[in-house]
Amino acid sequence: MKNNRLLYLLFFILVIWLALQSNEINKLKQVNSTSIVNEYNVNGFSTDFTSIVEDNAPAIVSISADGTVLSGFVYKQDGDRVFIVTAYHGVAGAENINVHFGSSYSVTGALVGHDIYTDVAIISIDTPYDISALKTGDASLLKKGEFVVSIGSPVSLDYAGTVSLAMVSDNLVTVENIINVDAERYIYNLDLIETDTVIANGYSGSPLINMAGEFVGMNTMAYNTDFSLAVTSNEIRIIAENIINGIEPIRNILGIKGTFVKDMYNYERVNLNISLETIGGFYVSRVRESSIAHDAGIRAGDVITAINGISINGLNDYLGVIHTPAETFSFDYIRGAETFHQEINND
Repeated sequence: MKNNRLLYLLFFILVIWLALQSNEINKLKQVNSTSIVNEYNVNGFSTDFTSIVEDNAPAIVSISADGTVLSGFVYKQDGDRVFIVTAYHGVAGAENINVHFGSSYSVTGALVGHDIYTDVAIISIDTPYDISALKTGDASLLKKGEFVVSIGSPVSLDYAGTVSLAMVSDNLVTVENIINVDAERYIYNLDLIETDTVIANGYSGSPLINMAGEFVGMNTMAYNTDFSLAVTSNEIRIIAENIINGIEPIRNILGIKGTFVKDMYNYERVNLNISLETIGGFYVSRVRESSIAHDAGIRAGDVITAINGISINGLNDYLGVIHTPAETFSFDYIRGAETFHQEINND
């Protein structure tokens, strides 16, 4: 009889243990099932971008300006004042600017300033809420084939918060633009990010966000039906800080187009007679006549190593020169095996 009781007790304990183990297995299956549905990992690459969207969505806004709908994002907050980056072409000349957060909160905005060359505008609003700004990344670190996410308002306010995934087609493509300002015609170059997704109407002003959750650019234009272009975060930061601090944005139109030497393949350097020991500088592929660089003697094929004493090794160096006032310009450059130094007044 005692042996039977012991067997019953052991059997009862075994049943309880199996029930507990079954419950834990079911929990584990549910976790794994959710992970499998939402995310795939292939060679270390995750297909789940939801956290990037969720973390940054509160800083994305829709803007309505006299009937035009476009996108924007929070760049900085100073007390109750919030500064928003958007595309200037969507708010130019607008009398009424309204900024919309999510689907239920909107506030009147005011144009603080703009840079017509890059299509960047800064709008300010007053709000009692704390709104986290997007983290600023370094667009010069982008690589071809890298994924970026955009959040914006294509077509209308009804589609606010739409998410788009794109791939970086070219980390820095130089585009020649022509604009008329006060009856003057300006030809200048912009270094932009090229992505393989064409932005829809209303997406102008939306941010490009990298996989680290940092904004690296602002969508500004589509090229036919092939790809889109975005102003780099590096240039936006310079322009935005100037405007917020009451400084008129400036652009020195050097008149040169080319490639940073560090981004060139070795066979390109050899083919162009650039020493493999030259690790910095800007290779000039084209010089516009009647420009600062042309008047200073710069010609296609030259490698500019420094401008105004600043070594030109990458995008940040170049943008620093472009956006800094200067009465004179000095160029250090290599032509063939010779080095030159030339100065010119900025008339």
